[in-house]
Formats: sequence, structure tokens, C-alpha cells
Amino acid sequence: MAGWLVRHPVVLLIGAGGWGWWLALGWPSLTVAAGAVGACGLLWRWRWPVSFERLVWRRIRTGWLRMWVYELRWSRWARASHLVLYDEDFADPVIPRLRSVSSGLAWDDVRVRMLPGQKARDYELAAESLAASRKVARCSVREISPGVISLGFLRRDPLQHPVALPPITPVAGEVMNLERVRIGETEHGQPWRVPVLGSHVFGAGMMGAGKGSLMWGTVRQAAPAIACGRVKLSMIDPKGGMEAEPATALYDRYAREEPKDIVEVLTACVDGMNDRKRALRGVTRKVAPSVEHPLHLLMVDELAAVTKYLGDKKLQVEAERLLGLLLTQGRALAYACFAFAQEPTKDIVPFRGLFPYRVALRLDSPQQTDMVLGDGAWQRGAWADRIGVSTPGVGYVVEEGVREPLRVRAGYTDDAELDRIAGVYAAPR
Repeated sequence: MAGWLVRHPVVLLIGAGGWGWWLALGWPSLTVAAGAVGACGLLWRWRWPVSFERLVWRRIRTGWLRMWVYELRWSRWARASHLVLYDEDFADPVIPRLRSVSSGLAWDDVRVRMLPGQKARDYELAAESLAASRKVARCSVREISPGVISLGFLRRDPLQHPVALPPITPVAGEVMNLERVRIGETEHGQPWRVPVLGSHVFGAGMMGAGKGSLMWGTVRQAAPAIACGRVKLSMIDPKGGMEAEPATALYDRYAREEPKDIVEVLTACVDGMNDRKRALRGVTRKVAPSVEHPLHLLMVDELAAVTKYLGDKKLQVEAERLLGLLLTQGRALAYACFAFAQEPTKDIVPFRGLFPYRVALRLDSPQQTDMVLGDGAWQRGAWADRIGVSTPGVGYVVEEGVREPLRVRAGYTDDAELDRIAGVYAAPR
């Protein structure tokens, strides 16, 4: 009991203060004082909810959950998830020690000291079991320092409902930041910003999973730069233009289902990249987009149609070669590629490593998740096969240099908005 009070000094102080007040002044005055404090708290929460959450309610929620959820149940959860250590020198199993608990609006952050011999992968393998024990939909695992793990428990899903389409950045296209553009929100309530300049992006998902939200959300945010000529957009839509046709006014180059047209667009991109490489060799190591040297953004709406179903074997081999050149050499030269696939297959996996930024939308199986995001992504918490049909635009992101997958949701660009963007931000001819 003494140890418990030492870990929770606020409870000790409140209890001791209330007891002393009762003895000194009696319970009526204590009741009045407690009622006054409660009324002030309710008024604060009503008038200034943000500061009340940050300064008061978050602390109360954190203390309550630490005392009555995590400290009471952690040892049982650790045993059920095989995270305890059995040693003949100890009568009882050794349990990883809780270091701290912090509770936000949607997430609980629980810091745990790993036992000797344990590693982060042990907790990644136990994430599904820990989520089930806590009765939440998701448990994320991060190693924040040597020997210390952060377990994130998602109590309330901020991505359950559609997210608002972010406003277009109110900056002139000539000066707008093209490194990352905002297209939605993350599971932590932060803006989801997708890299454009200096990166390539690969997204995969079943029919209706929301690939269009990722593609058009990016195009929409880059539209002011397209209108002034600082971004040149090339589009390949092997589905006969069913997806891309409404926005033809935005394109510098456009190919539908004809294999020859697809190869011509890829050839033009690679030739332009090679010309820029020769012109700027020895001048700069990384191109800053301008109207003179624009960012060339290539969108491939169905990668499998280029790498597997093109129809003409000779042209397919050439398309794969050109795409490989663009992905391996284009980043420093301000050439970026966004490619999408409905069904990740072995034909696509060889290209996966050339995309530093990968998004797995709703998929069929854990194996497909690993095909898109990399080996072991599902075990690290990228449960793309569990995304519901009713939540299009939800996916998991793995970025170069970041081990832990991030859950995100893109805003939906409807037909009316796409028509508006094509009319207002048409590319110069």
C-alpha cells in the first residue's frame, strides 16, 4: 500500500487534505468547497474545452487509467502475451515494468521497460494479443530508447468517420511548398502530408479502397503549381480514361489504354529527365522546381497494367525499363512518380523498394500487406486486411527510415470538386 501511495502522490495529497479539512472544519464546508471546485471545472470545460482537456482532464484520465486499468491488469496481459521471463532463481515470473502512462483524446501511451534478452520484435509479435486484452482495435509498438518500448492503445478511432477534404494551400503556385502536401489526417489527429518533391509514392488497395482519394488529393493540392507551369502532370490511365478523363485540362501528357501511348509518355519523361541531367550536371545536386525547371509528376493509375497486362511483350519490357530508370534517377532531378495497384502481385514487388513512401489501403490478406509495405509490416501493426469496406481512404503508411507503420485517412475529392479544379487550375498550353 505504501508503495502504491508513493507512485500516486496526488491521490495521497487529495486524501490527506480532504481528511484534514473534515477534521478541522467539518463535512458541510468540505461538501461546499468540493461543489464549488466541481462547478468551476464544468464552467471551464464548457467555455474553454481545449485548455481544460490539456491542463485538467487529461491528467485526471491518465491517473485513473494508470491506477485502475494498466497497473491492475498489466501483469495478466503480459503473461497472456508471453512477455514474461521465467527464471529458476525466482519463484514468480519476472514481468516487464510499467514506466509511465499518458492518455490523450484517442490514444494511451504506455511506456514499458523491456526485460533482459527481450527486443522490440517480441512486442510487435504480441501487439495483436495486447490489443485484444485491452479490448481496443489497435496496439502500436515503438522503441523510443534502448530497452524502453512505447505501447500505443487506440481507445477511440479518429478515422472512423470521413475526414474533411483539406483546403488548398493559400499560396501562389510559384512559391508553394512541394515537398509535402496535405491530403487527410493521421490516426493521431495530425495532418497527413504526402511527399511529392524528392520522393516516389506507391499505393495499393482493393476496388473501392480509396486509391483515387490518394491520387486526386495530391493532384488537387499541387493544382496552383500546375496552373503556373511549376509542375508538369503526366497521367497514365490504362482503364481507358474512366478515372482520369475529367481532369484532362491539368495534364501535360496523357495516355489511356494503348500500349504505344503509355510507352510514349514514359519515354518522354525519361528523355526529359536525361536532358535535365546533362544540362545541370555540375551545376546542382538537387533540382529546386521552377517554371524553367518544373517538377514532373507522373501518375500511373494501375501499375499492373504496365508491368504485367500491357499486352505487347516488347513494349511491356520497354515500359518496365523506362519506369525503372525514372524511379532510380528521378528524385534528385525533380521527377516524381505516384503508382497505384489494385492487386499487389509478385510482378509489382520488385518495384516496391524503389518507392520510398508506400501506402496499403484495404487488402485481402496479411501477405498482400507485406508485399506492399515490406516484410513484417503486418506484424508491426499494419493490419490492412482488417480495414472495413465502409471506410474508404483508410490505409497504413510506411516511409523510408521509419520502422513503424502509420494509419491514415485521405479526404475524398468528388466529381464536382475535380471539375472545379480542372477549370480553375488548367495547365498552361
